[in-house]
Amino acid sequence: MHADLPPQEGLVNQGLAPIVLRALQRFRALLPGEVELALNLSHDDPGIRAVARSLEQALLSVFIVAWHSMGKHAGQIIVEMNEVLLDDVILDPEAGKLQGGLPPRRYARLHVSNNSRLATGPSHTLMPVPALAEKNPQGARRLPLVEVHAIIVRHQGMFTVLPEPGRGTAFDIYLPTAVPLESSGFGELAFKFKHIFYVDDYEPMRVLVSETLPDAGFRVTCFESPKDVLALLQTDPSQCDLLVTDYRLKACSGIELLRQVRRGHPQLPVIIISGYVDEALKSTARDEGAALVVSKTSDLSELCIALHKLLGHAPSPALVSYSEWGKP
Repeated sequence: MHADLPPQEGLVNQGLAPIVLRALQRFRALLPGEVELALNLSHDDPGIRAVARSLEQALLSVFIVAWHSMGKHAGQIIVEMNEVLLDDVILDPEAGKLQGGLPPRRYARLHVSNNSRLATGPSHTLMPVPALAEKNPQGARRLPLVEVHAIIVRHQGMFTVLPEPGRGTAFDIYLPTAVPLESSGFGELAFKFKHIFYVDDYEPMRVLVSETLPDAGFRVTCFESPKDVLALLQTDPSQCDLLVTDYRLKACSGIELLRQVRRGHPQLPVIIISGYVDEALKSTARDEGAALVVSKTSDLSELCIALHKLLGHAPSPALVSYSEWGKP
C-alpha cells in the first residue's frame, strides 16, 4: 500500500541543546548540593525534530532516575551529548536495520550515568548549584520509564537502560538528527512540482523519508511493495519525477525493480539506496541505468542533495551541514 505519510504531529525542527539544558537546570534545582552534575555537551548543537516540552520532561525523568539509582552515597551524575553516525559497522545486513530497530543515519546521542560507571575528565564541566534552589521546582514530576520510552519512540529514537549491580545505572538515548530546512520560496516551488516515489519494506525508514524529504522541498509518496509502485506508474507515470528504491526488498531486489521500471519508463530517473554500497553494486546499478547509488548510512542529506542535482536544482548550501542549519 502506498500513502503520503504526514510528519509526526507536533514535531518541530529545533536544536537539541536548549531542551537538554532546560531539563538539566530543573534537575540541578532538585539535586542535593553535595551531588555534582558533570556535563560534556558537544560544541555543535544537533538539530532534531521534537516536541520540546514533552522531550524535556522525558529527559528530566531520566536524570532523576539516574540520581535515585545512586543509592545513599553522594557522587556525580554525568551527562554527555554528541552526534554519531550509526552505519554498517553495527548494521545487520540481513535485517536491513540497526540494533534496536533504528535505520542507519546520524543521531544525537545522550548518555547519562553516575560516577560508579564513568569518570569525569578535562572535557567535563560542573553545573553550579543554584543560589536559591526551590524545594519543589515546577513540573518536577518524574514520568515512569515506560512513558519516557514511549516519548523517545514517538521522536523516532531509541531509549535503553543499562543497569549493573554494584556499579549503578546508565541510560542511552538516540534521537535522529533533522535534515536542514530549505528556503521558503524555493522549497514551496519544489514541493509543488517535484514528486518522489520511495520504495522500502522497512517501515521506520519510510517514516523517516516521509518526514525528511518535505523539509528539503519535495513531495514524497512511500511504498512498501514494488507491485504498488509499478501499478501506479502504469496508471499515471506523470505523477512521479524520480524513483528511489531500497536495494534489499522482500519481493525483489532494487536492481530488479530498476529493470522493470526502465522497461516501461526509460526516462524516469531511479536512485538505488542501500545500507551497504560497494563498487560491485555501483557497477551493476550503473549498467542497468540507475542515475545514482546512495548509501543509507551516510545520512539523508546526501539523498536530498542528489535529488536537487538530478532534478535540475543546485544543492542548497544549507543541506551540507547538520549543525549549522538551526543557528541564527
